[in-house]
Parts: sequence; C-alpha cells; structure tokens
Amino acid sequence: MVLHIMADGNPLTRGKIQLSGEFEIIPLAAESLGVRSLATQVQTADVSILIDPNVALGFRDNYHPHPTEYLVLEKLRTQILQVAKVVDLIVVSHFHHDHFMPFFRNYAYFWSNSDDAETLYGHKKVWCKDIRSQINYSQQGRGYNFIRRARKVTEEVVYADGKAMKLGNTLVRFSPSVPHGERGTHLGWVIMTSIRCGGFSMVHASDVQGPMLKETADWILHQKPDVVILGGPPTYLSPDRVNPEVIASAATNLRSLSEQIPLIIVDHHLLRDKEWDRWLGPIQQHARKHGNQAMTVAEVLGQPYNQLEAKRESLYERHPPSDTYEVWVKDIKKSRTRLRPPLDV
Repeated sequence: MVLHIMADGNPLTRGKIQLSGEFEIIPLAAESLGVRSLATQVQTADVSILIDPNVALGFRDNYHPHPTEYLVLEKLRTQILQVAKVVDLIVVSHFHHDHFMPFFRNYAYFWSNSDDAETLYGHKKVWCKDIRSQINYSQQGRGYNFIRRARKVTEEVVYADGKAMKLGNTLVRFSPSVPHGERGTHLGWVIMTSIRCGGFSMVHASDVQGPMLKETADWILHQKPDVVILGGPPTYLSPDRVNPEVIASAATNLRSLSEQIPLIIVDHHLLRDKEWDRWLGPIQQHARKHGNQAMTVAEVLGQPYNQLEAKRESLYERHPPSDTYEVWVKDIKKSRTRLRPPLDV
C-alpha cells in the first residue's frame, strides 16, 4: 500500500492519517509543532487509544523557555486533555515527563497539576512501562509515584512490556523493553506500541532515536506496519554528547525501514535541531525512490514548522520577555514550579 499524502495534510482529512474508514491516526504534539512530545491518538472501530499524553519544555543553552513556548504548550496540552475525554486506553511508553503527565504541580516545564492528571487518567485503562525491570533509577522513581496515584483514579494500571491484547478486531501489541536510543544508554528503556485492525497496522516508537539499534528496527519491521511514528536521533547533541557513529547507525536503520514502510513520521528529538533536514533529507529521498514517504508531524498535518526550542535564542533577541517574566524565571524555589508564568507577550 502506498499512502498518498496531499498538501493539505493526509490521505483523506486534514489533521489525521486515514488507513481505512475504521482506522485513523492523529498526531497531537511534537517538536515540529513547538513542544517536546510525541503524543498521538489512534482510533479504530473498537477502541480509542492515547499514546504518551503529555507535552513539555526544557532548559537549553543557558535559556529558559520563552513565553511564546508556554503559549503553544498550553494550547497543545489543552488539546490532549480534550482528546482524553473520549479515549478508552492510555499508553505510557516510559517515564520521561514529555511522555506522561505527572500528578504534581509544575508550571515551569510540564504545565502539570493533580486536577488535570486526574482528568486525563480518570476512569481509563492505563498500560505502561514496567517499573520492576529494565528501568533506570530516575524513571523507576517517577513511575512508582505515578502508578501509586494513578491506581486511585483509573480502571486499571497494567505493565505492558511484551504483552498484547485483543479488543474486538483490534490487536494491540507492546514490544519488550528496548533501549532509549543506543545500547547502554543512561536514559533507560522504552516500550513500543503496535496496533493492527482491518488489515492495516501502525507502530508508535517514542525515543528509539532513529532507531539507533538494528534490533529495535527489526521489531518494528516484524509488525509489517503501514505507518510508523518514531523519535529521530538527537543530532543537536552530536558530537559533544552523542557519538556521531550512533547517529550514523540511526540513519542506516531508518533508511532500511523507509524501503519497506509506506509512511514513516520522524519527529521529536531530531526537530530540536535547526538543521534537522540535513540528516532526514537524504532518507526522505531514499524513501521516495521506493515509493514511500518519510515526513515530520508538521508536514503530515499541513502546518508550518514551529521549532521554538531550536530557535529559542532568536526568540529572546526578537521578542525580549517582560521584566515580570524574568522575575518569575529567577524566583526558582518559591514560584517557578507552582505558579503559572506571566505570559504578557
């Protein structure tokens, strides 16, 4: 199958990828839209699934997020909360805060609070990364605190690693834990999600970073997906913090996937790099030679690129924040995490 995505968004309707009349994929947030995220909704005739339901910002290059970034963060997070009202199942691939909404208050980076978390997860089934094995210390602590609170408001919390479930004619399968990028990384492990319905399938692969590992690419390919949504490598951290050799391995693996998968959506870490297309461009050309496509979330949705984090320095130069905002940023202990930032931009 070849997916012909038109200039206005996707095969049938702007804002979603229509695999069939009963199977659609809706990207909700990503770096190409202005926030750290790979939040995605998947709808079949049997179930509505929300994968990695959060957005976040991060400190970078001596700059706190610009007020403009918070405006986009709030908008996309509100959209995720609206989607959560109609979903049956929530999947958490791992416990980094740009992939799950915590129950504590933090307006500095996650725009989170307990009320919104209860709204998001309340009366839902939650399948998540197992915190008992193949998990690093920081994620284990976050996961423990999340699960302890989530069990009070959800229908169930299930460790998903390597498991599968059948919901009507929809098969949802989870990968075993795979490294968050390269083998031996201090960032821990993640799980991938495969969803199959009516002869079509898709894979959501957060933070596999390319994928950097051939074993990760092999699991994706084994699902025979029509669409893959994955996080690209953090090229903006290379060569200082990420070895160029593993960035090259990610390119090799993604090139191989692009020969066999009709549509690959590459976003997340890669789009924190202003020059992301230098890495992805050759792979896009390679995919087209095989009748396939590699695109970003913004391109799929037909929206303009909004790489706010990558262009943060120029944001500060062109639109200096107010004195009130600067006071909020400096008042770390008393207010930055518990009070909303003043967004008079």
